[in-house]
Amino acid sequence: MSKKVIFILGSPRKKGNTNVLAREAMRGLAEAGIVSVEIDAPRLDFKSPGCISCYKCQQSKEYGCHIRDELGQAVSRLADHDAIVLATPLYWFSYPAQVKMFIDRMFSMIKFGEEHEILSPLRGKPMALLATAGGGVEENLELLDTQWRLPASKIDAPYRSCLFPFCQYAPGGVANDAAAMTKAAAFGRELASLLK
Repeated sequence: MSKKVIFILGSPRKKGNTNVLAREAMRGLAEAGIVSVEIDAPRLDFKSPGCISCYKCQQSKEYGCHIRDELGQAVSRLADHDAIVLATPLYWFSYPAQVKMFIDRMFSMIKFGEEHEILSPLRGKPMALLATAGGGVEENLELLDTQWRLPASKIDAPYRSCLFPFCQYAPGGVANDAAAMTKAAAFGRELASLLK
């Protein structure tokens, strides 16, 4: 059975540069025979924005969000995949709000053991970040990189990132940047090598 990578697309712009680059990374994965699945996070329906700290996920034996909405269902499906890629632009030194709702609900994908260890069906599955920003890496994209790297380390997940600073094109314009597109495809192939 083919490996499957899930991409959490975080751009509020459907045809934005982040999505263009993410799809090029997916093409790199496809070259290696790996299937990519997309979650369009900004367009998921939700009853409540983000986690409401109900702790039902922690009281249940099952992993996943107990808020029965499209957002919760999407988060609960993460464990069905072999790797997770967050593809997001940088908005005011962080994720767009629509992506933050998704990430907060990911709390439902962990539990705490008797020795306070973190248990998760995502343990050991590669996590990756593909991120774009109008500015540089320092004091900008490095913040997103840290925010995604830390949870990966807590669940012993191999981590990779592919950062695109100064991505100041009109929506979709990055498709004309051969170097950026080559970098994104190579990132897909790198992820594929982690899954062999």
